[in-house]
Amino acid sequence: MADVILEHVNKKFGKFTAVQDADFHIKSGEFFTFLGPSGCGKTTTLRMVAGFSYPSEGRILFDQRDVTTLAPNKRDIGMVFQNYALFPHMTIGENVAFGLKIRKINKQDIKKRVARALDLVHLSGYENRKVHEISGGQQQRVALARALVIEPKILLLDEPLSNLDAKLRDDTRSEIKRLQMELGITTIYVTHDQSEAMAISDRILIMKNGIMQQIGTPYEVYAKPKNSFVGEFIGKHSIFIAYIEKIENDKIYIKLKDGTSLVGLKENAVSDIQLKPTKEVLVAIRPECVEPYLNQEINRLDTKVIHSEFTGMSANYQLDLAGDTLKATIINQGEVLKKKGESLAVHIPVKSLYFLNKEVNHEER
Repeated sequence: MADVILEHVNKKFGKFTAVQDADFHIKSGEFFTFLGPSGCGKTTTLRMVAGFSYPSEGRILFDQRDVTTLAPNKRDIGMVFQNYALFPHMTIGENVAFGLKIRKINKQDIKKRVARALDLVHLSGYENRKVHEISGGQQQRVALARALVIEPKILLLDEPLSNLDAKLRDDTRSEIKRLQMELGITTIYVTHDQSEAMAISDRILIMKNGIMQQIGTPYEVYAKPKNSFVGEFIGKHSIFIAYIEKIENDKIYIKLKDGTSLVGLKENAVSDIQLKPTKEVLVAIRPECVEPYLNQEINRLDTKVIHSEFTGMSANYQLDLAGDTLKATIINQGEVLKKKGESLAVHIPVKSLYFLNKEVNHEER
């Protein structure tokens, strides 16, 4: 296990900045995920940690050891690639043993360690099979065994589940998390899949356009997004522009552009936001926090249904709120599903309004 520290790392390709001011600390034994849309810089950041690419500026440290320009084979890492990168002419056992042979490990130890690695990924007895004789999910586990067999301090995984179908993704995701917890290995994982990141991570770094937007636990980035991009990318919050009317004690009183007044809690404002009367603020509401209106005294919203769908367990709505869309997921309690164009009064609990900043961009850094 090892700590991984990035100190103000930048990566440029000519005039294009792929990663800007990446500055964070991954704790020893942590499962840490880089999450964001395609082209956000997450794989470029992983490649710099692996040593396949070097920063244009900044430093990368493993346990306070500067590895910024160290070759990949000197970093004590295991890597699992998106396409698995298995050798088709080799058996499963030979694929797993490849890294050990490069390191001049003796044959007896190689045999023991290969057997243990295959046992870890539930592929004991597959040593003599060829790559084309096993499924995609099994190939992914072979790639994982090959990375683990060298007993690295750090495990890196670049979109390892993207080639699997939904059922295999779920099963293999659970296997990866089980192994990481069992071995206690520092793991850095790259994905664009929000649910995947939420399910397996201790902490998540969310990126956009090469810029860090937020780092936090799955709960923190979901329940308390730092800005509008995080709110819309994680959990599909509805984001509205509002103006602060007043601040009293622990409450913030706001008004939406249609004149609707709402009340939220100061504790649900991000730490670096400026709160003062007349200031414009972004307000985020999670779909599951929208409730049917039942004569509550405050935070009533009068909407019209844009689209509705019944899933059995819940009713999912897109609601028109003064020209903006409010997403709502209302648990099925026997109510009749509202149709397009019908009016629907809903309630937002005071504790369910979150006050955000704009997303971080290059000009603001």
